[in-house]
Amino acid sequence: MSLSTDKQSRPPRWLAFRSSTSFIGAVIFIATFTDGVAYGAIVPILPFSLPERSAVPQDEVQVWISALLMAHGLAMAIASPVAGWFADEGSSRRFSFFSGLALLLASTLIFALGRSLVLLVAARCLQGASAGIVYTVGLALLVDTVGQNEVGAWMGSALSGMSAGVMIGPFIAGIIYAKAGYLAVFATILAVIGVDLILRLFMIEKPTARNWVVESDYGTFSKEPHLQYRPISRDTVSSQEEDVVDTSTTGLRHVAEDDAFHPSDFGEPATDQPSGRQSALRDGLVRFLKTTAILLKSRGILAAMYGGFVQVTLICAFDSILPLFVHKTFGWESSGGGSIFLALTVPSLAAPIVGLISDRLGARVVVLAGFAISTLTLALLSLVGQDSIQDRILLCTLLAITGAGNTMMLSPLAVDMHDIVSRLGEEHYLLFGSGGAFAKAYGLLNVALALGTMVGPAFAGLIYVREGWNVAMWALAAFCASGVVPVVRSMPSPSLESCGANEETLIMSKCPDPFHRKEKSLLNRVGSKDKRTS
Repeated sequence: MSLSTDKQSRPPRWLAFRSSTSFIGAVIFIATFTDGVAYGAIVPILPFSLPERSAVPQDEVQVWISALLMAHGLAMAIASPVAGWFADEGSSRRFSFFSGLALLLASTLIFALGRSLVLLVAARCLQGASAGIVYTVGLALLVDTVGQNEVGAWMGSALSGMSAGVMIGPFIAGIIYAKAGYLAVFATILAVIGVDLILRLFMIEKPTARNWVVESDYGTFSKEPHLQYRPISRDTVSSQEEDVVDTSTTGLRHVAEDDAFHPSDFGEPATDQPSGRQSALRDGLVRFLKTTAILLKSRGILAAMYGGFVQVTLICAFDSILPLFVHKTFGWESSGGGSIFLALTVPSLAAPIVGLISDRLGARVVVLAGFAISTLTLALLSLVGQDSIQDRILLCTLLAITGAGNTMMLSPLAVDMHDIVSRLGEEHYLLFGSGGAFAKAYGLLNVALALGTMVGPAFAGLIYVREGWNVAMWALAAFCASGVVPVVRSMPSPSLESCGANEETLIMSKCPDPFHRKEKSLLNRVGSKDKRTS
């Protein structure tokens, strides 16, 4: 169905609902949930399917499990920055969002039908590329959609989809594999992908929805039957709306009202037009490299990337060794090996609450608490080693607390990265553009997460095979503790006043829109100069 206003006199059906913040947030939640299901469903069945279907010797199963998880991480690391580039440079994130789902569909089919290890590795690579696209574009789309003051809660909701998928995937897959076999697992994954596809097709991005406005109220989509929708073009918006004022002397636009409004709807800052496709590609690449360099110079960005790297490394470490440990220690089969992940991932459903707390108290407090909790419980997990009721209860309890600690890491880090990119966008407005560099920044975060999916299985798997469970848990505890110092030292305090922010920074921080902040920053400087002159 085309959304072109030239061909339609009326907007698409249910436009208000399909472009609403709640529905778009739900679509992103389902997208990350689908990726989590596809990733996690394979984990508990690999120890059994590799020897049966791919003739892998039992003593090489751990090696190939780690290799498949590392292939996922490598592909995700490569795809994430590329997805960030295309998402920020393009006028819509829709194509990138769908391309990620197409890769996931292809990887699922290959994994279901393939038997050779080469095909399984290729399928895992496609799945990793899909994850890189989904998280990069999905989080950037979320930033486009929600208001400045709601990023924390919505970011927590989006990331809780991944956690819920990783939680439910192994649990359901273990049961289905034991009852119905290998192919039934992937039939279930395909069904989830089908639901995801329908929701993505139904969704309309807010910039696209703004091609139709209500006569009496720009920027909202009234449900009142007497109000008629009117299609408009972007070229006529600035002349028709009184709350948009062009400031030709500064090259900025002052945009009032809706916090969720995204200024990229009115175009990029004026630049020289490229002479051809090659010139445009070259200019885009240069802009991408310069923007990435600026992002990587930020200590806050690097600290958030390292914190995310540590968190995902811990999760993927358990993906690699936990099913083997419970199978060896307690004699659990695929269903039990999948069910144990419930203890680790159920606390992640509280991610939206963690996001709200982070918005109120600041990310530093929440992240510090998360690292401290996980470090302690990882060390205590070394006490589990006997086939007894007490050890089973202790394992589930400590895994649940570890999961709670992990949940307190990633959501606040992602929200803090959003704030840092917003500030950098004000300092480098002409380079970042009116849409900012959120997709590029989340692409970098995804690179760090992808490296975690590579390091976690290899690191934990190697130690577990050579030294056993106890040493592996102590090693993970020490690694978790390493994330405290760079993250805490580099992240801002809960309030700008507490870290010595100047008056100009405080003025900008209170403005909901980047154009507000840029213009008020400039006006503040002019006012300061006038005072000194007088």
